[in-house]
Amino acid sequence: MAKKSYAKKLTPGQMVIISFPASDWTQTLSELINKHRVGGVIFFKENVPRTLSTLKKLTARIKKESIRSSGLLPFISVDEEGGRVSRLKELIGEYPVPLDLAKKGEWAVKKNYASLGRKVRSAGFNLTWAPVLDVHTNPKNPVIGDRSFSSNPSTAAKFGKIAIKALRGAGLFTCGKHFPGHGDTFADSHLELPVVDATMATLNKRELVPFAAAVACKTDFFMTAHVLYRKVDPKNMGTFSKKILTGILRRKMGFKGLIVTDDLNMKAAGGTHRERIKRAIDAGADVLLIRDQDPIGFMETFESMVKKGEISQKRIRESLARIKRIKSRL
Repeated sequence: MAKKSYAKKLTPGQMVIISFPASDWTQTLSELINKHRVGGVIFFKENVPRTLSTLKKLTARIKKESIRSSGLLPFISVDEEGGRVSRLKELIGEYPVPLDLAKKGEWAVKKNYASLGRKVRSAGFNLTWAPVLDVHTNPKNPVIGDRSFSSNPSTAAKFGKIAIKALRGAGLFTCGKHFPGHGDTFADSHLELPVVDATMATLNKRELVPFAAAVACKTDFFMTAHVLYRKVDPKNMGTFSKKILTGILRRKMGFKGLIVTDDLNMKAAGGTHRERIKRAIDAGADVLLIRDQDPIGFMETFESMVKKGEISQKRIRESLARIKRIKSRL
């Protein structure tokens, strides 16, 4: 009987990790968790309270309310890479950029991510959107740069694995990003759609090397890239490409974890919420990540699409099964 009750609570809302416009408990956050049963939340700088103790109380309440409403632990996540992508540095201290860190060697990388992971975990988070597995091949790249470990695929793969293992050892879920690669772009996908002309042969030798290493060490998530690889899929950027997410990542590379979109409100995604949701899930995404000023509206749109049959029930069942399996680790 307990299993039946548990299964009933496994709603499609588990497929969404969403932001909330506040740094404390609000009616909006309560509704997201208790009514829409979202799978998790993402903290940005505006969501982080001024003190560590206040942050811990907020994350603890999110956890408690989520378990009560859905029977599942929530993903309580934050972009904490170290370097210039850090939401918590005012509370946990500053960590070096990956590119500089990698120059100090394996022990420095392991020590850094173990420390970072412990501090993120102690603040109440169970997921950090790290490490970056992009290969830093374009010195004019406006968004990756020193967030990458290296311009050498094998070096990026080696340090990526070390970071994943150290973060996992600290008790966090881990995420390699941005699949199949964002290192060779001239544009920032927050502002426009980057286009890369690399062939599949080039991807196999370069971009995919760190991701293959992360598959081998069983990272929990891969975050998609809002990048159009037009010689691989001329019509769809990575986030919306079934060829890339299902064909390459799932079938060819054998990834068993969760595929999460990069923020669906970035300019590169284009279209309406309905179009973005459908294209991402049809392509193979399990989790929709969204930073939105109207999170309730986004959830209502998503739930309406599910109710009307606009999204494949087969895809929803596949993704919910993966989410349940990953969350059961905690």
